[in-house]
Amino acid sequence: FGIDIFVDQSYQREVFSYDENVTNPIFTWNLTNFSTLYNYSYTSNTFSSGNRNWVLKVYPNGYGVGKDNYLSLFLLSENNEINYVKATLRVLNQITSRNVVKQVEGWPNAAENGWGFQEFITLADLQDKSKGFVVSDMLQVQVEITAFSKHTPIN
Repeated sequence: FGIDIFVDQSYQREVFSYDENVTNPIFTWNLTNFSTLYNYSYTSNTFSSGNRNWVLKVYPNGYGVGKDNYLSLFLLSENNEINYVKATLRVLNQITSRNVVKQVEGWPNAAENGWGFQEFITLADLQDKSKGFVVSDMLQVQVEITAFSKHTPIN
């Protein structure tokens, strides 16, 4: 009676940990001519934070349950990496310091393969000039990445 054992050489063990020393943690994106944006969604230029490449994605008239009532905002990994991320998303108030701020933490959601909210800020708040979110037809959105997962192979 004998047993043959095969070991798959492609199997690697990893240590899961956080990198909280994020370089260039804040990225601000100015969406000019906001009232005339007619596309379904807009994606920012690529920015680097923590030696990884990211983009912000905005749906000016909402996405999913936010459609037609909210602006939707997401942080995406440019390379579609599946990582655990902690970040703060903001729609900046350009008159006062009353920004709309929402925290994301976790694995990317299935709908966008990123982190964010379908109901980030109401369109009514954006259209109300006295609220200060859209000034001179410009909206400012921002992300601050505070931590993300890193995988260290164990030899």
